[in-house]
This record gives sequence, C-alpha cells and structure tokens, in this order.
Amino acid sequence: MRKFLTIAFLVSSLAVWAGEKVTDVFTLDHQMSQMCEKKIKSNLRFEKGISKIETSLKDNTITITFDKEKTNPEMILQGFKKIGFNAFLVNPVDNNKEKSEDIE
Repeated sequence: MRKFLTIAFLVSSLAVWAGEKVTDVFTLDHQMSQMCEKKIKSNLRFEKGISKIETSLKDNTITITFDKEKTNPEMILQGFKKIGFNAFLVNPVDNNKEKSEDIE
C-alpha cells in the first residue's frame, strides 16, 4: 500500500510540474503543400515547449499544442519565419475568458 501511495504522489507531482498545455491554430499566407507540411512538422517540433503538431492540407491549418510557460504564439510565429513561412494565428487562446451565464 505504501508503494502505491508513493507512486500516486509522484504521478500527481509530475502532472503539476508539466505546465499548462494550450492549443492554437495557425495558417500560412499560401496554400500548404505536402512538402510544406513535412518541413513544418520536422522543424517546429524542435521549438521549445511544442508538444503536438497537426496539419490539415484541406483547411490549410496547423494546430499546435504547447506549454504556455515555455513558449507563446509570437514565439511560434517566429519559428515559422525561421523555416521560411509567413504564418498567422487563426484562433488565439483567451486565457482571461470567464464563464458567463445567460440572463433572461
């Protein structure tokens, strides 16, 4: 039982230590090709804090999940520029958004 509690404590500690993940969607100033997709995925994965990259050729979007304590959308946009792409943020995360109730 003591071993189980120790493991449970370690796992919960790691979850807190990992930082908060957020997801933003980016697009390019031109239609993305398969070569663009490959270049983006193989290069942006090395940017600090990025944990997941999903692309959609059809929608011309790049969905990136990242640790907001290690990077931010502006730094990710700079990462796009480093590899030769002009990218734009499609849906910025509003961390100040509060839940509201409908009042009739």
